[in-house]
Amino acid sequence: MAEEEAEKTETATPKRREEARNKGEVAQSREIQHVVILTAAMLALGSSLGIGVVTALSDVARSSWSAIGAPPETLADFRSLLLGHVSHPALAVLPIMLLFAAAGTASQVLQTGPLLSSEALAFKANRMSPLQGAKRMFSPDRLFDLVKAILKVSIVGTVGWSVIGGEMDLVIGLADTDIGPGLATIGLLSRRLAIAILSVLALMAAADLFYQRWRYEKRLRMSKREVREEVKQREGNPHVRSRFRQMQRELSRSRMISAVADADVVLTNPTHYAVALRYDREIMGAPEVVAKGRGHVAKRIRQAAEDADIPIVENPPLARMLHQTTEVGQPVPDNLFQAVAEVLAYIYRLDPRRAVSWGAAS
Repeated sequence: MAEEEAEKTETATPKRREEARNKGEVAQSREIQHVVILTAAMLALGSSLGIGVVTALSDVARSSWSAIGAPPETLADFRSLLLGHVSHPALAVLPIMLLFAAAGTASQVLQTGPLLSSEALAFKANRMSPLQGAKRMFSPDRLFDLVKAILKVSIVGTVGWSVIGGEMDLVIGLADTDIGPGLATIGLLSRRLAIAILSVLALMAAADLFYQRWRYEKRLRMSKREVREEVKQREGNPHVRSRFRQMQRELSRSRMISAVADADVVLTNPTHYAVALRYDREIMGAPEVVAKGRGHVAKRIRQAAEDADIPIVENPPLARMLHQTTEVGQPVPDNLFQAVAEVLAYIYRLDPRRAVSWGAAS
């Protein structure tokens, strides 16, 4: 296992990340969700929603005490009383529960983006295996989460005591205080305690978020072999691609060689370079290169010219310049136009019939 981890040195590819996301594996901190929900709870309880809950519970308490003095006489009265005791607090708590759900969902979406993984929800037999469950329970990640939970409880307890410890005389004195001032004091201490604890939890959640993202990136790392295999799957076997490109070059070269039959002259080095030119005075402003090559390709061009009875002219400087400066299908450059024109004029003098067929005769 350690050797496999040591081999995984490459950053995860987009494909690997997408596969992990489809499985529901994303970098998220549950501590962030806890802090957001606790913050929403504190704000809700301090607002009119919290007042509504307190009012509903107070009504239930008064109704219960009244029922002791005058108990329901029939089953229908008892059912009505019980339904009232349940429905009123439930309706008061419902907006707060919806707020909690919205806060938890929003905190998750902000961390991971919208995510709905059917694969993560699918049934997996290994989840029912006691052996696999034991392995997950005693895995390094679970042990780390246990240590983190113990540390969090310890820190929260320490912070709570630092807030309440200095006010113990005030807390003890609440026993002799009227209910109104007592509730106000409890509310003040509760807010101070909640703010202190939430501040510490927020710092811990931020640290946990960075850790979870680091652990997620480490878990997604790939070995060099895995990266190569993915490239093969995406682009195909390198040998096959190389062979395909070679076939494309051969096909393009064959088309170029076949175009030599339409050329008017082939300039050679004489053996290293060959450039075939075509000129139609009616449709071209300048002679055009229809084929070029060196070495073996130059030999094939010369052979194709001989087979098609195309004039071959040895002009090493001009052949090299055209090969280096002009691509197949392009007209000759302006600075070489005069030299090419002289070669064509030479061909016309040798065979006036070609000049007539090319439309160059006077």
